[in-house]
Amino acid sequence: MTTFGVDVARGGEDRTVVAIREGNAVLPLVYGSQLDTMATTGRVAALAERYRPARIVVDVVGVGAGVYDRLRELGFPVVPFHAGERTEMRDRSGELGFVNKRSAAWWTFREMLEPGSGFGIALPPDDVLVGDLTAPRWRIQSGGRIQVEAKDEIRKRLGRSTDAADAVVQAFWEEPILPMAAKGARVNPNAGLLRW
Repeated sequence: MTTFGVDVARGGEDRTVVAIREGNAVLPLVYGSQLDTMATTGRVAALAERYRPARIVVDVVGVGAGVYDRLRELGFPVVPFHAGERTEMRDRSGELGFVNKRSAAWWTFREMLEPGSGFGIALPPDDVLVGDLTAPRWRIQSGGRIQVEAKDEIRKRLGRSTDAADAVVQAFWEEPILPMAAKGARVNPNAGLLRW
């Protein structure tokens, strides 16, 4: 299965990055800079015509929302990724939760990269990507939830954003389907569903 992760930027130092995942292998990343939302949409659409992804996970915070909306309008299988949203996901041990989807996505990808995880993820030789993946700090809050450092905090500390890693992490992101809840519990009925 082919999946795209798209981290959208419009200007400044940040870059738009498309991560193309085929199975558990990531192809060389596609970088773009100073592109407006329609140019970004066109580039992602051209890649999607070539690779036929089952899903395109787009960061919808900021300018990415416009790219997501246009790709959806064009009929591509897009999935919105809103880093700040809450999630009921747990870590592999089942003991710790997450502050938000960004933390859940980054931590889950970290667990997938661990030796012996069984995923066998293959990443392209890309120094920017390696630097991005090793940049974020994390902590466990008193409520037992993991918080991965926010993108803005990383930018302040390093002077750059983790665009390449964000795209790759999104390419591996899958919203879990929650089990049937106990009577009275709240469950998101759309969790895990892809909208075409």
